[in-house]
This record gives sequence, C-alpha cells and structure tokens, in this order.
Amino acid sequence: MMGKDYGYVQDVTADLETGIITSIIVPGNNKVLNLFNTGNDIVIPWKNIKCIGEDIILVEI
Repeated sequence: MMGKDYGYVQDVTADLETGIITSIIVPGNNKVLNLFNTGNDIVIPWKNIKCIGEDIILVEI
C-alpha cells in the first residue's frame, strides 16, 4: 500500500440544508505559493475519508 501527500485542506463543501460536509478540497499541483488558482484543485468526496487524525487525514482514492 502506498501513500501520497496531497497537501493541506484548503476548503470544504457542505450541503447547506443539512449542514453535512460532502467533500474536502486540497490545492492541485500547479499553484505557485497557493496564490494562483489554476482550477485543478483535488476534490475528495467525504465518503472516501477513512480516518481523521490530529496531523493527517487518510483517504481512499
């Protein structure tokens, strides 16, 4: 089993009616100092999140 560091969580999306988080968003690889959004952010559905720790989030992709 291999792991990959996708970076820090940049944003989350949620269902505004229920307040349930639906996905987390991490920046894509082509950002310079996180200043320029190139539209290639990685959206990870909440159902793919397996474990949330103090310093790490494990996801199945």
